[in-house]
Amino acid sequence: MIRKIGLTGGIASGKSRVAGMLAGMLHCVHIDADEVCRQLLEPHAEGWSKFSREFGLRYIAPNGHINRPLLRKDLFADEDFRQKVNNVIHPLVKRTIIAQMDQILESDNNSQVLVEVPLLYEVQWEKLFDTVVVVYADYATCLNRLMERDGVERSEAVREMESQLSLSEKAMRGDHVVDNSGTLQETSIQVEHLAGLLSRNSEHHSTGMPLG
Repeated sequence: MIRKIGLTGGIASGKSRVAGMLAGMLHCVHIDADEVCRQLLEPHAEGWSKFSREFGLRYIAPNGHINRPLLRKDLFADEDFRQKVNNVIHPLVKRTIIAQMDQILESDNNSQVLVEVPLLYEVQWEKLFDTVVVVYADYATCLNRLMERDGVERSEAVREMESQLSLSEKAMRGDHVVDNSGTLQETSIQVEHLAGLLSRNSEHHSTGMPLG
């Protein structure tokens, strides 16, 4: 039964938009790994405490919050540092997401949950899910979107994109691919088709009927 849906993609591929659309069509809960991470890094939360112990006060602003612009800059500039931060934070995020999924699914035997994880393949979380959806967009589209969205120079945008596994590789690994390179209408048609497929698979599995 397809109950746990993982959704991933690349920087500026449109993951959040597609995740919101798909979760709405499936009438299921949408968990955002980035939001879970943000909550864990709130002042004096578990992630914040571990992060500050490991990396000191360099990234702690006077108001106690993480200095995200500075942290982001250093994360993309230093691969070793990025890996160290990931090693501190990712286990906490994973544990929290698993707990949230279990709570949702235990409350309703026919429910589904969609989890948006930008680095799903990079951190090897694919086995947490029954199926994985990859939101794809061509390289030039993602690059332009990133530069426009975040107001960064081309060189910085390229560095950020190349810090992740290529979208082509992710698309080859995924169970389903939504091409978000085009218009909203084109994407919506694909998501609607996918929602129908995932709903039918869930129903067939829950009733013991064969797929076909």
